[in-house]
Amino acid sequence: MAHDLVISGGRVVTGAGSFDGDVAVQDGRIVALGHGLEGRERVEAAGRLVLPGAVDGHVHMRTERDTFCYDDTFATGSVAAAFGGTTTIIDQIQAEPDRILVEEFDTRMALAEGQCAVDFAFHMNIRSSDPARLAEIPEIVGRGIPSFKWFMAIPGWAVPDETLQRGMIEVAAHGGLNIVHAENMGTIKALRQRKAEAGDRDMRRFPSAYPAATEGAACALALGMAEAAGSRILLFHQTCAEGVSAIRRAKERGVAAFGEAGLAWLTHDASIYEGHQVAALPFLLTPPVRGPEHRAALWRGLRLGDLDIVSTDHAAVRMVPEDAAREIAAGFGVDVEAGPEGPDTPRDAQGRRLMPVLPPGNVETRFPLIHSEGVAKGRLSLERWVEVCCTAPADLFDLPRKGRLLPGCDADIVIFDPAVQVTYATEKMHSNTDYSVWDGWDCQGRIDMVFSRGRRIVDGEAYLGQADHGRYLSRSAP
Repeated sequence: MAHDLVISGGRVVTGAGSFDGDVAVQDGRIVALGHGLEGRERVEAAGRLVLPGAVDGHVHMRTERDTFCYDDTFATGSVAAAFGGTTTIIDQIQAEPDRILVEEFDTRMALAEGQCAVDFAFHMNIRSSDPARLAEIPEIVGRGIPSFKWFMAIPGWAVPDETLQRGMIEVAAHGGLNIVHAENMGTIKALRQRKAEAGDRDMRRFPSAYPAATEGAACALALGMAEAAGSRILLFHQTCAEGVSAIRRAKERGVAAFGEAGLAWLTHDASIYEGHQVAALPFLLTPPVRGPEHRAALWRGLRLGDLDIVSTDHAAVRMVPEDAAREIAAGFGVDVEAGPEGPDTPRDAQGRRLMPVLPPGNVETRFPLIHSEGVAKGRLSLERWVEVCCTAPADLFDLPRKGRLLPGCDADIVIFDPAVQVTYATEKMHSNTDYSVWDGWDCQGRIDMVFSRGRRIVDGEAYLGQADHGRYLSRSAP
């Protein structure tokens, strides 16, 4: 039988193992694995890896609001995802506190439908302690969103512990997943106030207001609350050994606990605050990147299974005028020593100096960089790389047809050449941004081709997809 497509002769890698062989596709689904398979279209993958399309469960595409916008739309950000071998993204509906959740869902869907080059889903972020919002959870689950995001810190985003506990109980009643940004807001406020009173606005000491010990304690509290609720729980962007340890202990006592490592926290450490302060601006993160011992703990946690997935926290923005960047830094309690301007200093059309701001996640670089920093440097096996970037996110986020090269799964397939080294350059990337914290980085491995549901959407440097290709993935809790 001749199938629609056969990818032939590559090293087929899954989270469970790998083999040399062929993958056959029919009607957008994988239908067979083997040798000597026949297809009306044949793609030769000898000498390269054949991988499942990656799943990034933590991205932020543009939200239309007065402040704190992102510059990647679903159109631009999804193309960047495709070039990075990511064929499924999960965006967050950051519901305004006074808005009905289903209305926020409809607004978000209108931005994404017909504009997304890859398949997409949503998490719902509840930011209000109003009991009416919790009462809406069943309707949101009915719209195909079984995962709910909660903040324990950050003014305007955090909910009180009582709301978080009640929300966890309600989500658990529907078999859903509670996702938590775990920090201790009281500690952060007190330490920020102490630094302000002491006049300490030094960028180099930025992390001191966000101690690893209190982040670890917040992780332990969130895990205990999930245990009390009988809920699955994912802790986003782990940064420290204490948090990894808390997740491991929760797993050992039978909690359905999961941990995420964010790309920037795996590639950078706190030395970024000691260097050029303009370059450090995108790392004014909460929680911050930490010392090399904590970064090593994250890699160890990924290898051993204490951490389960790698995501980006993608929130691409363009550089802003210096005054605006300094205002953002001041909001984090730090000043910026910018250094002298030079001929290469970026400027806008009015001649104003430009500076980067906001988180450094990049949906285009995650999958290849975790190969480069993980597999190529001996931190992860090939199989574990695929597990944390593809299979485990698909399982955790209730996407049974994603993240695997198995018959019946969507034919989301990446052909990857591990022998080629790529040097990243912002101008060659596809997000709607003009800087990257990985600009100039050497990456071991290159995405050669990407298929989404059997359709080739990336071929080398050519984009072959369409803005209306991506489908909304309505999910059901197990």
